[in-house]
Amino acid sequence: MNANVLVLEDDVLLGETLQDFLECCGYQAHVFDTGAKALEASYRTRFDVYLLDINLSDMSGLECLRLLREGGDTTPAMFITSAKDTPTLLKGYAVGADDYVKKPFELEELQCRIDALLLRSGFSRNPLFINETFCLDMRHKRLLKERKEVDLNPKDIELLTLLVQHRGKVVTKEMIIEHLWSASKEPSEGALRVYVNNLKKIFGKEAITNVRGLGYRFEA
Repeated sequence: MNANVLVLEDDVLLGETLQDFLECCGYQAHVFDTGAKALEASYRTRFDVYLLDINLSDMSGLECLRLLREGGDTTPAMFITSAKDTPTLLKGYAVGADDYVKKPFELEELQCRIDALLLRSGFSRNPLFINETFCLDMRHKRLLKERKEVDLNPKDIELLTLLVQHRGKVVTKEMIIEHLWSASKEPSEGALRVYVNNLKKIFGKEAITNVRGLGYRFEA
């Protein structure tokens, strides 16, 4: 199942760019140029993420999200804005935003932020794109490099999935042990180091940081 994304953006060119990019990444993207159209669509369709511009012709993105939240809508929301002043950003969080990205932005950054919102909301994306080259086929538990399967054992895939889902954050050894070994099996520090090294061979030594005494962090 692919994530259903509502995009509220009145810049036609940017709206088309976002739609093309999101659909290329495997999302279902629906672009609207006014708050009224976006609100109407939200009543008819269940969306998994809202991407909202702030400055619009009929109402601000802030007002749009405020109305959604007052109606009980808890869909993760991110503002796409050129505003750089702290008060505007604080207003965004005050009306219920979960994140924001400032214009101009890299499309890959936007994708990572969307994936993070989906992860926190419990949505399971398939495939889960790691970068422009690699993606995880969550359904069949395999890693693809430019659509070709990479030879990894199941434990490598399980560890990679856990690290990618917490990209940029420390995944503790306790979390890894709980994820990779059942209660009836004895965890192995040596085996864990092998799995980590297997992933480093694919993504590079700098992709996975060993945080001494805590665990590992994926930064590819």
